[in-house]
Amino acid sequence: MTMVTIGHRRRRHGVAALLALASLVLGVAATSSAPAPTSRQIAWSRLRNPILGSRDRAVKDPAIVWAGGRWQALFSAVDPGGHWRIGTATSPDLAHWSPLSELPHDAAVEGEASPDVGPSPDGSFVVTYQSFVHDTGGAQAKLYYRTTTDFRTYTPPRPLGRELHPGASDRMIDAALAWTPAGLLLGYKVGLPDGAQAFEIARSTTGSLDGPWQLVGRPDISVFGDTIENYQFLHLGSTWRLLATSNRLDRPFLFTLAGDPATPAGWLHWSPGRELHIPQERWNPGRGTTGAVYEHANCAFLIDRQSVGGRYYVVYADAPEVTSFGGAGHDQLGVARSTDLLHWSVPPH
Repeated sequence: MTMVTIGHRRRRHGVAALLALASLVLGVAATSSAPAPTSRQIAWSRLRNPILGSRDRAVKDPAIVWAGGRWQALFSAVDPGGHWRIGTATSPDLAHWSPLSELPHDAAVEGEASPDVGPSPDGSFVVTYQSFVHDTGGAQAKLYYRTTTDFRTYTPPRPLGRELHPGASDRMIDAALAWTPAGLLLGYKVGLPDGAQAFEIARSTTGSLDGPWQLVGRPDISVFGDTIENYQFLHLGSTWRLLATSNRLDRPFLFTLAGDPATPAGWLHWSPGRELHIPQERWNPGRGTTGAVYEHANCAFLIDRQSVGGRYYVVYADAPEVTSFGGAGHDQLGVARSTDLLHWSVPPH
């Protein structure tokens, strides 16, 4: 679920400030003891999974960018009653985190989920998300966006790609934006949870986030005989990639664009996916079938730090069960790294 520009680099779906501060569970000490945010370098030896979580929230669907001298994290924050909000936290090093906060809730919708964030050509950051579980008037989930320059103030929510599936029974989730040689593209999943679902790509005919948006089609991707979700478009070197989660089993897969990136139709053709094998650690004792009994490496989000430290990082959600927090499970965020996108390791602690 990610916005990218060429030369730069994504799921599924308040408490009072003092309570949020007291309940935040971190892998290491709190922000007050954190080093000054002076470097984009990630000190791997200081990390310990889970890097971010909360006692009274499920934390999943991460999206993370470096801005203002800190890592800016947005994620789905789900309370025990199954109410979804966009959570936020910041860190100088991925080890020391600020207290959990939330984007202002849009009272017109039931909740918000599955955020994504990335730079736009004008220098601001675009945050996309979906209303969740329902949109206004009890309608199915729809896509929205906000912009920010400082991750403290945000523009009011605006609908994203609404004309593509405008009906109250049309469900759209997991937005991913990419500024490409073919123009501004939007990836998303359409369909009801208990019905047919599909990955679609649309193009803004004006290059504006407000569209108009025109459907390009449904990419030729199938994993485990089903579609994919939680998208992240990535421009790595000279190659366009897509990181996504399998609709069945909730596993992370990486795809390479096989079509012409300069033509909209070229974005419908991708290589077969390759699963990212992230080691499961003892802090997640879940066993059985992922996505049905527990979660491991769900909603993965890739951070490209090749130019800084020569590595790629993946932040993901793990939960030992999927019954608490309204069926989301008590997710926390972990991190893994790789030099080649093939072999992944977790922090040494």
